[in-house]
Amino acid sequence: MRQHRDRPVRPDERPERLSRFLALVLRHKPESVGITLDPSGFTEIEDLAKAIAGQPGWTGITEAAIRAVAQQDTRRYEISGTRIRARYGHSIPVETPGTPIVPPEWLFHGTAPDALDAISRDGLTPQGRQFVHLSVTRQDALAVGKRHNPDAVVVTVLARQAHGAGVLFYNASPAIYLTKSIPPEFLSIPSRQSV
Repeated sequence: MRQHRDRPVRPDERPERLSRFLALVLRHKPESVGITLDPSGFTEIEDLAKAIAGQPGWTGITEAAIRAVAQQDTRRYEISGTRIRARYGHSIPVETPGTPIVPPEWLFHGTAPDALDAISRDGLTPQGRQFVHLSVTRQDALAVGKRHNPDAVVVTVLARQAHGAGVLFYNASPAIYLTKSIPPEFLSIPSRQSV
């Protein structure tokens, strides 16, 4: 995350860069800046600010800057007193994200068309993360899927039925639910021909 010395950072670019860097550190690589996360994924904001300020290109980062980024993106980050964590997306071990809850009737998952055969066979699995991420709306799921594949399609999750069969769901933010996996019998998968 080094900044080119000959190109100044635009004022509107710095918060977005910091948000991406926070996501990297809090979801995947806390050790890259020399911090540790507690079992729930939290770390002290003061410690995080000092650790990031010690990295090349980030010397001016303050607790206030981190709080401002987190408050602008409450779907991605959670602040609890003096601590901060990423709400979802971890590839490193964290405890379950809260208490299981009853999900809406349907949830949605955006994916690449070439993943449909595996999803039909194996269901939805975390794919290198700790949890499967599900969206509350079809539009949000499609937008998430398109970040990874421009031809993304949406799989509908029969969430309430899955819950009734013992699948646990967690509400990571108002728009995102998490679960360990969804068996294929609780999925409505678009046919390869319709994609």
